[in-house]
Amino acid sequence: MQIRKNKNLLRKTWTNLRAEISKVIAEKQIVEADFRPLSIYENWEQIEEKVYQTFCNSINSKKRPVWLWTNFKLDTFSLSNLQNRPEVYLDKLVEKNEKIWYVVNETINECNKLWFYEGKIKSIQIVINETWFDELYLISKKYEWLICINHHDCIIATGNFMPDRLRKLELEKELK
Repeated sequence: MQIRKNKNLLRKTWTNLRAEISKVIAEKQIVEADFRPLSIYENWEQIEEKVYQTFCNSINSKKRPVWLWTNFKLDTFSLSNLQNRPEVYLDKLVEKNEKIWYVVNETINECNKLWFYEGKIKSIQIVINETWFDELYLISKKYEWLICINHHDCIIATGNFMPDRLRKLELEKELK
């Protein structure tokens, strides 16, 4: 019994990503109406399930990939080799007053966790700029579209109209 207890004490747990995000919120004085973590009483599991059902091909519910972008089933468009960091362009894609889901992935010892937040794009951009991430997702609360920034610094858009917005942005040479 003692060996098992000590082994658990030495096990690496989740990093302090959520603490870093909380620190950014405090330092940048981001108000809760513009960005907040989902509380333990909000059903993030239901949101996650709806995201998988809406945007991904049929996936085993017991072992889901964290890299959703490898399984998108709707119209998808992506950009890479950008002149600036990918998050710089997000406010050209998402309406400034729209509240959306911000989902960030954290990986430790090959275990993955998705952390769920709600916010507006300008505040989300501040958080992204000040913290690190493996993969992140911006999702319409109506599940109309999803934007991913992956670990390759690609912007990937899927859903009803977001791929077209990203295509248009590329054509307008905003990204060059």
